[in-house]
Amino acid sequence: MDPTGHVHLYETDFVQNGRAVTVLWASCTLFLGILEIVVLLQPTWVLGGEGRGHFGLYQLCEESDWGTECRGPQGVLEPLPAFQTAAGFMLGALLLVLLSLASIVLLWFCRSGTVYKLCAWLQMTAAFCQGLACILFPDGWDSPAVRPFCNYRSDRYELGSCSVHWGFILAILGTFDCLVLSILAFTLGKRRDALNPSDFQPGKKGLSADSP
Repeated sequence: MDPTGHVHLYETDFVQNGRAVTVLWASCTLFLGILEIVVLLQPTWVLGGEGRGHFGLYQLCEESDWGTECRGPQGVLEPLPAFQTAAGFMLGALLLVLLSLASIVLLWFCRSGTVYKLCAWLQMTAAFCQGLACILFPDGWDSPAVRPFCNYRSDRYELGSCSVHWGFILAILGTFDCLVLSILAFTLGKRRDALNPSDFQPGKKGLSADSP
């Protein structure tokens, strides 16, 4: 494309609103990171039958006359044995989302198209990890620690008298959120590459269509 065509591209609505789109994408990524932390740590993935309690990746919470009592492994960020694999993928997804958010600072040092594509790959990988976590989580429903919550009717991928709680639903929605944000980042990266080719300098004076 000749330089005149590039000048025309720089006058499009996309370029004029490029910063707003970037801020929107970064804000959604920040919100996703906060959501990932809440979903990872809250014991609200499954609701027990008959008000017996609820549980997540790290804790089992039982309801009693004295209130709610939660228990889990003693180690810091140590998941329940039945959900170790799912928790590992969820933690990996969280770290990838936070890394994609931190990579935004590279916009001041590298080509913006390259940075957006890097963030897109990080978020797509995060979506893959979180999707695996959601698929593997029901595999631990046959655990002896979990079955009492479901009147001993639960099994692998069968909840029995238990029901899906809001934490598990948000984890599934977060997977699609990661995927959508990665597609948006890929789109931003490709558009930036199209508007900022390596052989074009929009600030160069004296540039014309007849320039070599």
